[in-house]
Amino acid sequence: MSKKRHHKISIFGSQVTSVISVALVLLVMGIMAMTGLTARAISDSIRSSMGFVVELRNGTAESDVNRLKKMWGTAPYVASQQYTSAADILEQESQQMGEDIINLLDANPYNAEFDIKVRQAYANADSLEKIAAEVEADPAVERVNLNAAMVDNVDESLGRITTVLGIIGLTLLVISFALINNTVSLSIYSRRFTIHTMRLVGAKASFIRRPFIVAGAINGLISAAVAIAILIGAYCYTVSIFPPIASLLTWQQTAMVYIALIALGIAICMAASAMAASRYLRQDYDDLFRK
Repeated sequence: MSKKRHHKISIFGSQVTSVISVALVLLVMGIMAMTGLTARAISDSIRSSMGFVVELRNGTAESDVNRLKKMWGTAPYVASQQYTSAADILEQESQQMGEDIINLLDANPYNAEFDIKVRQAYANADSLEKIAAEVEADPAVERVNLNAAMVDNVDESLGRITTVLGIIGLTLLVISFALINNTVSLSIYSRRFTIHTMRLVGAKASFIRRPFIVAGAINGLISAAVAIAILIGAYCYTVSIFPPIASLLTWQQTAMVYIALIALGIAICMAASAMAASRYLRQDYDDLFRK
């Protein structure tokens, strides 16, 4: 009776260990995925504010201003445009300085300008420099102010983040499979004699593997549920202390991460269970006494 009870405890303990191990791996991978999505959202937010400022020549005719407005209204790279006249710029500068500088000047030193925001597909240094060169060729344009260095920095930072997260994710995937395979093997090891007995009575390999694969799928589902519960709690806490994170990670994105974790947990556990059961199916009776 005590041996049977010890046997049940061993099976239960190995299953708990398997669930905890899988849940920890899925938790880390979920954190990595959500970090990557946040980094991508921040990058997209920065890119959406990228563009250039076009200073017009002094005394540019109203017809040229309307022509440029119409041109940028249909340009495929333009997300938005804002025109500010020379008088408006002078008034803004006067308000910022806290004094009326209009009376101190003989003429308005500022030129009218367009603030052009580009679409994300064009928010890179090469595209912006090419667009700026074409705009500067317009006779009504004095100069184009382009902050290409910021664009390069964003591209480089996003590239580094993507590379690092990709390497870490791939490493975690390999480690997780090895870890899960070992913990599942512990669970199946305690039932290796049951597997051998089933083989002796003529049970097919697929029939023997089936309950282990089903159990693995259930363990993967439970592990994913545990990991998702922790992720939801961590997400809610993060939003409470840093509300802008809610606008960076939408519920659709987080739902996709949770679905991916469920699918990954079930798939890995099923594969590991099938491999571990197959290993014991190939062993002889004498080999069952070896660890």
